[in-house]
Amino acid sequence: MNKELPYILVADDDPDDLNTFLQAFSERDPHVSVHFVTDGQEVIEFLEGCVPEELPSLILLDYKMPVVSGPEVLQKLSSHPDHAHIPKIVWSTSKRSQDIENCVRLGAAGYFLKPASSYELDELIQKIELIYSAQLQH
Repeated sequence: MNKELPYILVADDDPDDLNTFLQAFSERDPHVSVHFVTDGQEVIEFLEGCVPEELPSLILLDYKMPVVSGPEVLQKLSSHPDHAHIPKIVWSTSKRSQDIENCVRLGAAGYFLKPASSYELDELIQKIELIYSAQLQH
């Protein structure tokens, strides 16, 4: 992956979710690169290794990950000046309003349920593309 081009950083510990997302996203927009990590600690370490010009245009976080969870990543990134501006989206199987409110309070640009069908996945990708496109225009 060429980190000099716009890309999305996806963090999820479920390989099936990662593969489903990558396949669907690359079919819809093959020009956007996607970089994967499997937990929140890897997100933080990855971002710390990037110079500002190499940061992702969007971060998609699983809510429940080992080591460091999605909300914990949001909290850590919100206080870092180089990372606070990157839109962060959380996806989860949890519909709990407390989880959603907590993520939004911590700076998530969106909170979406993991899709159960190809139609829901397509809708999710459309929403992600809107946020991603808005970030690229800045």
